[in-house]
This record gives sequence, C-alpha cells and structure tokens, in this order.
Amino acid sequence: MKKLVLFVTALLSAGAIFAQTDCSDIFMSEYVEGWYNNKALELYNPTNAPITLDNAYQLIRWSNGSSTSNSDPLYVLPLVGTIAPYQVLVMVQDTTKPGQDTMVAPALRKKATWCAPYDYGGTTPGGNVVFWNGDDAVSLQKKQPNGSWKDIDIFGEIGVRPLDWQLGTTGAWTNTKPYWRGTGTYLTKDQTLIRKHNVKHGIDRVAMSHYGDSLTGIYANSFNAFAEYDSMPVNYFDSLGQHHCDCKTSSGIVKLTNNQNVDILPNPVTNNQFVVKTVLPVSVVEVLSIVGQSVYFREYGSPQRDIRVLLNTLPDGVYFVKVTFNDNQSVIKKIIIQ
Repeated sequence: MKKLVLFVTALLSAGAIFAQTDCSDIFMSEYVEGWYNNKALELYNPTNAPITLDNAYQLIRWSNGSSTSNSDPLYVLPLVGTIAPYQVLVMVQDTTKPGQDTMVAPALRKKATWCAPYDYGGTTPGGNVVFWNGDDAVSLQKKQPNGSWKDIDIFGEIGVRPLDWQLGTTGAWTNTKPYWRGTGTYLTKDQTLIRKHNVKHGIDRVAMSHYGDSLTGIYANSFNAFAEYDSMPVNYFDSLGQHHCDCKTSSGIVKLTNNQNVDILPNPVTNNQFVVKTVLPVSVVEVLSIVGQSVYFREYGSPQRDIRVLLNTLPDGVYFVKVTFNDNQSVIKKIIIQ
C-alpha cells in the first residue's frame, strides 16, 4: 500500500540546492505522523559502506515555524549508532513506560531500531524532537570539518508554519498551491510519507524568507510533498524497516523486499486501465476500494511481470492495488482513478 508524496519545490531568489551528490550520504526515507504519539522517522544509507552516526549527525525539529530551534537543546537530537549499507534506522518516541504518556502503538514499536528520548516540555536534550504534528519542519544535519552543522536533508520548510483550512494553527502542508495555506488535502498530518525510489539524495534548502501578506501571498518555494514522496494513510507502519532506492542495483534492480519494485502506470488511472510493472513474477492482482471491498481480482497461472489491468467502470477516487508474487510476498499500492 504505497504511493504518493513530496519535495523538490520551486525556487525563491535565494534558491534551493542539493545537499548531496547521488547515493553519497544518508537521507530521510520515511516520515510517520500518526495519531497521538505514533511518530517515526526512517533514515536510509544509500551507500555501499556502513555510516557511523555518533558525533557526526543530528536531527532538528523546527517547531511551529521556528527558524531558531537549532539553538535549543530540546529540539536538537544527536544521532548514534551505525547504519549498514543499503539499510535503515527507524526511530520512534521512547514512550514505552505506562503512565508516561500515550504509548506508541505496539505495531510501530516493533519497527523501531532506535528509540528517541521523549520528554516533551521537560529538560532532556532532544526530548522534543520526535514530536511533530504536521506543521513542523525536520532537518537532518551533518557536522562539517570546521565543526559547523549543515543541513543535508530537509522535510517541510524551515521558518514556515502552514495554516489549517480556517487559517488557524492546526494545519499542515497540503497538495494544493500554495501548499502552506491549508487548502486541499493535508499531506504531512495524519499520513505516512515514503521517499520515492528514484530519490538518491537529500535536499538542502535555506530557511525560507517569505515577504508580503502571510495570508494572501503565494510563494513559489512552498513545500510540495508529492514531488519526492508517496503517501499512505494514517498509522500505516508496514513499510518501515526497509527502503527501496535506485542507489542499490543489481542488473538494474534489486530483490523485492516486501514493498519494493512495483510500478503502477499511469497513476492517476485514466480510462479504467493501468499497467503493473514488477521484477518478480506475479501470481495475483487485486484492486480494493478504500473500505477494503474487492472490485477486481485475477490470478495468473504463468509468470507475469508486465500486466495490463482492465477495470469495469468505477467511481472516481482512491483505491488500492494488491500485487501477490509467486513466493507469496505481497505489495499494496495506492492508486487514484479519475
């Protein structure tokens, strides 16, 4: 179940530059903004060598449009450990003690490889970091030879707090320009966002400097999540723990690992037909409605890797395509029919 959301955004006069060359350093591969304390961030190592995080990388939550959170130890989380080649680190809140706060869902805790300190409103360094709620920017920083810190990946817009649909402060970045103003569908709130497989590096953008009327101004540099991310529903955790990236190739593509290497074209779907392209041989394709009703099912007796699906006329909307392989692995992808 995997498809849809962000990044590359248009350029302000200050511009936007890539933080890395392709496949050269870790980047954010998945963002979870679930109910209550079900927050998570996945970092991916796209290189063929282990990367040690200790004293070299840190994470910052730029709370509610702040551009100074990097100076507050509560919002700066030093990272520790090592990420193996083509593997991930999955961090969640350390809300595991009964009575501490709303506990992280067991399904999410099982995905964690590292629990970030949780002390919202307290004094623990980094205790306010893994606590986003859709309107906070997050940046991954790396220490430079001169001791300074440089953003090597940014989620959202530093210095910008997106509005809600009533122009209040409970919003998120959306799918409708100007993505910060609350119009359209929230993409960074009550969503799981998965970095697209063809993204090979993080994004380094300077803090936004917006001018003019904050309610009516339309800014070219707003955060369009669909450019680099795919979206999944709230509290979707299945894809955490592995990431498919084109940086890891073997004869052009790697072994499928539970959620990878399946393309649905075109998406959005038009004329009630689409093509499923995959690496491993497919045994079943099923299409389900948003409430889980099966609206299409076909089983294949011989290996198929390039399958055209012809649907009966269906109402416009969101559906899910479940692709099952000969080894009984399955992948679920989101599609939009229009």
